[in-house]
Amino acid sequence: MPYQDYIIKEGKFIGKFDEMYKKFKDPWNLAKLNSKGGNFDYQIINLYCNQLKQLKKQKLKTLEIGSGYPFLSDLLYKNNNNIFATDISETVIKKSKKKFPKIKKKLYINDFMNFKLYNKIKPDVIILSDITWYVLPHIKKFLKWFKKLNKKTYLIHSLSIYPKNKQKYGKEYFYDTKSMLKFFNLEYLNITSVKHSMRGDGKQIFFLAHNR
Repeated sequence: MPYQDYIIKEGKFIGKFDEMYKKFKDPWNLAKLNSKGGNFDYQIINLYCNQLKQLKKQKLKTLEIGSGYPFLSDLLYKNNNNIFATDISETVIKKSKKKFPKIKKKLYINDFMNFKLYNKIKPDVIILSDITWYVLPHIKKFLKWFKKLNKKTYLIHSLSIYPKNKQKYGKEYFYDTKSMLKFFNLEYLNITSVKHSMRGDGKQIFFLAHNR
C-alpha cells in the first residue's frame, strides 16, 4: 500500500496521517530532497519570508500548520526567523523533536482547527504548505478566523493543482489559480506558478497575502 493511499485514495479523503508516519520513514521523499538542497518550493516560501522581513524591518514569527517533518520550518529557523510548527500526527512530532533538536521546543501536536494555540503564538506569518487538500472541510472556518485577526497577518500558501478534467478531489472548491484566488479572497502581494516535471500536468501555485 503506497503512502499516498493513507491520505487520499480514488478521489476520497482518507486522512490516516499518524498511521502513515508510523509505517513510512520518508513519505513524499522530503528528507532526500531537502538533504540535497533541492526543495524549490521551500526556497520560494523562504524568499517570501525574506521579503516580509525587509518590509517589516524585523524578525518574523512564523507558524507552519501541518508541517509533517518540519524541514521548511528548520530552513526558516536557519534564516533567522522565530518559528513554530504544528501537525496533527503525534508520531511525526515525536520523531521530529529527535530529528530537529534545535527547534524541538517549537513543535506542537495540534489539530488544524485549534485556534487557541494560534492565538497564543500570535504569528506574523501563517504558512500552509501543501496541506489545503487535507483540510478542505475546515478551510472556510479557518479563513473566517484569519480575516478577523486584529493586526495585519500574512498568509503564505503553497499547493499542487491539477487540470479540472484530471483532478478527482476538491475541484468543487477550486481547480486552477483563478478559482483558488477567488475562493481565498485575500489581499494578494505576490502570486507565483511553477510547473514541476515530476507532477506531470500539475503545477505548484504560491501566494503571499494578508488579511483585509
